[in-house]
Amino acid sequence: MTSHSRKYRRRLHALPAALALLVFAALWLYSHTTSADVLLSAKTIDDWKKDCRHCSIEPHYDVIQGEIVRLESRMGRALLSRPFVSEGARPQLSWLWSLDQFDEETSAALMRVTVDFSSAETDQTYRLHYVWNPAERTTHREMIEENEFIWVVSGAQQAPRRWYSVERDLKQDLGRLAEEIPEDISVTRIEAGIGEPDGRKVRSGGYISELIVNYLPEPLSLEPVATSD
Repeated sequence: MTSHSRKYRRRLHALPAALALLVFAALWLYSHTTSADVLLSAKTIDDWKKDCRHCSIEPHYDVIQGEIVRLESRMGRALLSRPFVSEGARPQLSWLWSLDQFDEETSAALMRVTVDFSSAETDQTYRLHYVWNPAERTTHREMIEENEFIWVVSGAQQAPRRWYSVERDLKQDLGRLAEEIPEDISVTRIEAGIGEPDGRKVRSGGYISELIVNYLPEPLSLEPVATSD
């Protein structure tokens, strides 16, 4: 009788731990799901503001990628921009892009995706340019102005006329570049296309397949559940 009671009590004590594991598993599965929105594609060009000088921006069809966006600048710029309101705490931006044939010694941002950030609490703004620069190694980073940064995500290792995928955790990247960022920092605007970050004219051409934002979950933190015999 006594032995049976002890086993029964142990089972009762184990229930909270088992339930905690089930809850943790459910939350883990939920936290690893993301929702995705297509911001830029051949079908959504008209939703973006165009800054096109000596350039062309138009939908195009590729036999492998399908509908894509063609951008070409003849010593000008070919940029698309739009305001952005985040629907999640951790926006992650991803895209596919390809450049026309270029001189390997060219030192310029032949294509870029730019993200603007702001903080209402501190009234500060930040700007991060993800660029394709054939003269720099991938992962090269530098500050060009106060709170304005360049991050080479495609560079000397990438060849023309090939497709490359890029995926960036925006807030995490900004946090690695800036000494300290406000807690309420948020993405306010996105720009994509051809044009040097400092406004210089560029001769370049290429394609963007899709610009997609995923809303990643914040990391979970659960208190351990104590059990007793």
